[in-house]
Amino acid sequence: PGGNPVALLSKVILDVLRKESGKTWEKALRGQTLASGDMVRTGEGALAIIKFKDNSLVRLREKSEMTLTGTQTGNTMSKSVEVQTGVVGFNVAKQRAGEEFRFTSPTSVASIRGTAGVLNSATEADTLTVTEGLVRLLNRVSSRTVDVGAGFTGISGRNGELLSRITTERERQAALDAMRDDA
Repeated sequence: PGGNPVALLSKVILDVLRKESGKTWEKALRGQTLASGDMVRTGEGALAIIKFKDNSLVRLREKSEMTLTGTQTGNTMSKSVEVQTGVVGFNVAKQRAGEEFRFTSPTSVASIRGTAGVLNSATEADTLTVTEGLVRLLNRVSSRTVDVGAGFTGISGRNGELLSRITTERERQAALDAMRDDA
């Protein structure tokens, strides 16, 4: 059996698969718990909403894949969502002292203190649009960091480029779409 539950699938629409560490992909069901190391993948038109113990919500949009990690230290839990590919919308609860919520991709690390936004991990670059709060974005290639605030979009490139600029109307709309509870 897997480790302690870190989160649960609070909503599953259409083709959603989950994979426990060391096992094969299987159909995901609403209410299933997710332990550290579990993976979730969505097909075309699908949506998975994952709810963490601290009530943080992560919406895995269609054609996306992620791995969940939770590290317990005493009574604090640090959580990490590794986005292999695709789009995640997030509402992260304010983290307690010593706790952390991170999104990682092959290109970037986004450290979230309690905020809302969307991370889109694509081949050329990651795009992080913040709708609420502040996110520290690290480019893993160049080791540069930038703070991305509400109303701003951070772009972290595979070439090491990193910048933050005002969110365009199109990005803002895409972020709102990614936060919806329907597919």
